[in-house]
Amino acid sequence: MISDLITQDTEILNEYTWQRYGDYLEGLGGKEYRQKVLDYVAFEDSPRSMNYQLDLMKQVGFSKVEILHKNMCFGAFGGIK
Repeated sequence: MISDLITQDTEILNEYTWQRYGDYLEGLGGKEYRQKVLDYVAFEDSPRSMNYQLDLMKQVGFSKVEILHKNMCFGAFGGIK
């Protein structure tokens, strides 16, 4: 099971998702907080789309993969090997 930050496969959806997430962060802590979190993601993380990760799991031998939950830039998914 994996629960992680994800991107979207299409650029327009990816831009929309990150804009919404940024707006959420700004609502929590202001513009500086928004920038701090997004800078941290850019520096420390390398999110990929859920489809990319599920395909990769299949390539390495998982026989079953499932999306458990997907909400904007967060997702939960898993597989059975």
